[in-house]
Amino acid sequence: MKIAIVYGGWSSEAMASAKNARSIEEVLRDKGYDVCMLEFGRDMVQTLRREKADIVYLCVQGKHHGDGTLQAMLEHEGIPFTGSGARAAALINDKILCKLLFDRCGVPTPRWTILSKEQYERGEFDYSGFGYPFVAKAPTQGGSFGIELIRSPEDLGKIAHVFQYDDPILLEEFIDGDFYTVGLFEKDGKLVTLKCVEGVETLSGEKVEKQNDLTLFTGEYGVEPPELDEKLLREMERTAEKVFKITGARGVGRVDFMSARDAGAFYVLEINAVPGLKRGSLMPREAAYSGVRYEDMVEDILLSAWRTAGEEEDDV
Repeated sequence: MKIAIVYGGWSSEAMASAKNARSIEEVLRDKGYDVCMLEFGRDMVQTLRREKADIVYLCVQGKHHGDGTLQAMLEHEGIPFTGSGARAAALINDKILCKLLFDRCGVPTPRWTILSKEQYERGEFDYSGFGYPFVAKAPTQGGSFGIELIRSPEDLGKIAHVFQYDDPILLEEFIDGDFYTVGLFEKDGKLVTLKCVEGVETLSGEKVEKQNDLTLFTGEYGVEPPELDEKLLREMERTAEKVFKITGARGVGRVDFMSARDAGAFYVLEINAVPGLKRGSLMPREAAYSGVRYEDMVEDILLSAWRTAGEEEDDV
């Protein structure tokens, strides 16, 4: 089996994608797999055919990359790949579509609405009626790209920056609380749910720097055991499983939460179809906390994709 690790491209997350790919490459080579590294390009299918790749380990992230774009190309060509299929990946990458699905399926999520650039420029939206503070988000961007905290009318000018990424955009109630995450991956045909952790510390032991009170996870991450009631933690893990299933996610994913301080409540922020998998990323650190070896998880994600491809061939 020849594995092509596809990474990079021209999205805002290209650098993070390359780091993930290098970590995965190291693991798979150590395990004896035949691996080639391929940077995402417009001739991707031809490149994969030329390399005679049997399966793609998908590391591309963001708009025009891991948002269903590459997945659709691979599905059309019949090339197996890790993670969610094109339809689910496209849904997961669109925060507005996810919000609609969360509301429809009873998944707790911060109050939200949609804002168009035309509404913004004409001053037609009632921001006070929606309520301050709130977060303006570009719905198709990942990480810390295209996101602004709007505390008061004086901050409304910041929204223009978000429209550089998308139109319309998402306005979301700001939850004053702590960040939690639950990773999931498939092993031997079964879903493995990692223990819920709080993602708050860097490797140096210092708090992750916050910009405008928004936690920005850039660089190396740390996790720590959450100081929440066990019942609430298990409920968050079950909710993560529900989100994974209703979005049609496959292979691997990570569901992010905010827990409101002193409220005993949690809210789903989003699900990531292509979560960071370099050793210092949140999900690998969560795996270590859960007693799962990083190397085994990386391989299980690969084998899950190979297994799925075989099952689909049997159904034809």
